[in-house]
Amino acid sequence: MTMSNPELHDTLALYREYLTEAGLSQLTVKNYVADLKHLASWLARGGGAVLGAREKDIRAYRSDLVTGKAHPPATVNRRLQAIRKFFRYALESGLVDADPSAGVKLLPQTKSGGPRGLEPSEVKSLLEAVRRGESRLAKRDYAIIQVMLQTGIRVGELTRLRLTDVQVLEDRGVLRVRGVGSSSEREIPLNSSVRKAISAYLAERSGSDSDHLFLSAKGRPLSARSVQRLVGSHAVGAGLEGVSTFTLRQTYGQQLLRDTGNLSLVARLMGYKRLESAIKYILPDQEDLTEVAERSSLNVL
Repeated sequence: MTMSNPELHDTLALYREYLTEAGLSQLTVKNYVADLKHLASWLARGGGAVLGAREKDIRAYRSDLVTGKAHPPATVNRRLQAIRKFFRYALESGLVDADPSAGVKLLPQTKSGGPRGLEPSEVKSLLEAVRRGESRLAKRDYAIIQVMLQTGIRVGELTRLRLTDVQVLEDRGVLRVRGVGSSSEREIPLNSSVRKAISAYLAERSGSDSDHLFLSAKGRPLSARSVQRLVGSHAVGAGLEGVSTFTLRQTYGQQLLRDTGNLSLVARLMGYKRLESAIKYILPDQEDLTEVAERSSLNVL
């Protein structure tokens, strides 16, 4: 089955609409569509089309990304994931009778000693472990971990948060991070998950003269060591090893980069003054920096 340019244009338009209705950000939608266009262009050179692709075509495309383009496994796998997402949509929509990408495996990625954030399944396990906890401070702990996962702030910044630094409304929210020393003040948007967690915590926050956001059982400001301890404890409860407050910060940065492809935005929201610092501490070792730059129209190298 071949597909003309107008037909491809119509298919992409419907796919954009599907992704948007699924709640994905505009930039994430743009990146998914860009990956699909790349596959379509590659197939067209051999006279093929996306909706007529077979499993052997997807395998050949994967091989070309590795041997012809010399992309690292992380980049190849990201494109394969985007292709899988499209064909799941196409199968549900009746555009194809079978998913040609289903049998094409991702490339193995060697674990390294570099920065590693949590996988979505690990985040889910961690949050569930906090919910299962019997501590009377479970809502506080849940809010702390959500704030770190959804804003990427440093543990020292978290312990300095005041009640006035958080604005939580039903449809939006913002976290103000105060500048200390040479660091500048910044504001980070709050998604619905972290807004709900903060609201639930504030509803039962014990009375105290302190205006700090997060308090100990005795109503005193939490120390960085206490936060590190509680994160480590809940990680153990989730069966996760080597998880620290910095792991949660990395998780935020790496997910934001995957969603937006904009390293400058990641650096700004995380309080890094230089892109090189964001690359060093946030970017996974096997990420293709050249492609990140191309996707975000930034020269990060």
